[in-house]
Amino acid sequence: MMRSTFTAALVASLLALALPACGGAPAGAASPAGEAGKTAPASSNVKEPGDAKIGDTTKCPVSGEEFVVDASSPKVEHAGKTYYMCCGGCKKKFEADPAKYLKKS
Repeated sequence: MMRSTFTAALVASLLALALPACGGAPAGAASPAGEAGKTAPASSNVKEPGDAKIGDTTKCPVSGEEFVVDASSPKVEHAGKTYYMCCGGCKKKFEADPAKYLKKS
């Protein structure tokens, strides 16, 4: 009985690592723009997607993840605004269908 419980826990752990996270990267893997310290703590001073500038904390319009915008943050120009994304995967998704993600915002 103990062995089957261990095996089930091991399988569950391995599946969790293999499932995609933000931008399609494996969970726990750094996204292309996910350098250490880039993710911001939750705060009340979060700029809306499309209003953020470099140095601001914003939410990715695709994943909803809060992060600090820096010069290397993936971005998309849409309808006269600049939307920053948390990773390149989210940028691709946003470019494919901006209206889908702007409805969430």
